[in-house]
Amino acid sequence: MGTGKKEAARKTRQGKVGDGMANVKVKGENFYRDAKKVKKLNVLTKGTAQRNAAGDITKAAVFQSRERPSARIEPNRKWFTNTRVISQDALSAFRGAVQAQQNDPYSYLLKQNKLPMSLIKDDETK
Repeated sequence: MGTGKKEAARKTRQGKVGDGMANVKVKGENFYRDAKKVKKLNVLTKGTAQRNAAGDITKAAVFQSRERPSARIEPNRKWFTNTRVISQDALSAFRGAVQAQQNDPYSYLLKQNKLPMSLIKDDETK
């Protein structure tokens, strides 16, 4: 009969190296799978709805519930106003700046505003 490692020797080794709690698991914890894998398996196994004999959905799947939270938009003026508005004097100042820099080949517009260039360039045909 061979001699195996004894429990007393293990306890002395564990006392020198660590606290001995390295391989202790919490009761109820799933130590075969991590949380990410459990979520993935729940999607695969519980990802279908329960149906009755007629085929009607009796219980939605875990990730497919049709219950929606009651949402309400607060009556704030900033949600219901125009978003891209520019005043006439600011537009004319911008037009002047673009016209001044238009003939210079070494300068160009770095920050392009979100407004159509047809507003900046006046039609000469009119």
